[in-house]
Amino acid sequence: MIHRDWRDPQAYAFCDRLTSAQWAWEFLRRNPEYQRQWREFHDTWQVLEAAYGKPPNRDFCAWKNDPRAWVPASECEGGDCRIDQDKVLIECALGARWGFHKFPPDPQDDDPVGEGRLSWRPQEEAPLPRADELPNEAWKNDETMALVFDLSMPLKPQLEQARRQLQMESASRRRQGRLVPKKVSSLREHWKSLLTLLDAEAAGELGAWRQRHPEMELEPALEEAHRLVRGGYLSLLRIPG
Repeated sequence: MIHRDWRDPQAYAFCDRLTSAQWAWEFLRRNPEYQRQWREFHDTWQVLEAAYGKPPNRDFCAWKNDPRAWVPASECEGGDCRIDQDKVLIECALGARWGFHKFPPDPQDDDPVGEGRLSWRPQEEAPLPRADELPNEAWKNDETMALVFDLSMPLKPQLEQARRQLQMESASRRRQGRLVPKKVSSLREHWKSLLTLLDAEAAGELGAWRQRHPEMELEPALEEAHRLVRGGYLSLLRIPG
């Protein structure tokens, strides 16, 4: 189980130096399913090392012929792992499943990103939402803006006009104080509060956390924290410093 003493601000002082890639790890490492899968992977890895040795004395030819060292390629869909006869090495498959390259880090590891032992796979941009498929309240707020395009007309001039309008509206809302651009520096304290919330939950002390954070509604904050743990951590990679 990964959690710090949520009551101690110094336990989270390291957060002041984190990049978006490091923040993503902080949320992923608290994912119970990642913890479970890593333990299973680690157990298998230890069995393989006991049988075939460690570098530089590893018998890799024997290792690669052991079915325990592989998973079906179907378990690595969407990744860029090397496929060998419809199978993928377990270390590559586990990393791809959770969105990163390199050897899967132990959830107890404090900073595999900063030490260069974890790098995130490039994130594809999600398609933009269509206003006609969303309820009105989903896009009528200070962070969003909907424009109408005439698909029967040439798109290039419309896209250029849309770019200008979006830039002007964004600048106007920032001047009015209605829009705060998402940056790691401006979101750091909020994310830190979510980490303390997750750690308080793990310690069975949500009630005490609520008393210490009356400025935050517990249920929405817990929902956001769980979303980041379950997969939303990858969205943090797009947020600039």
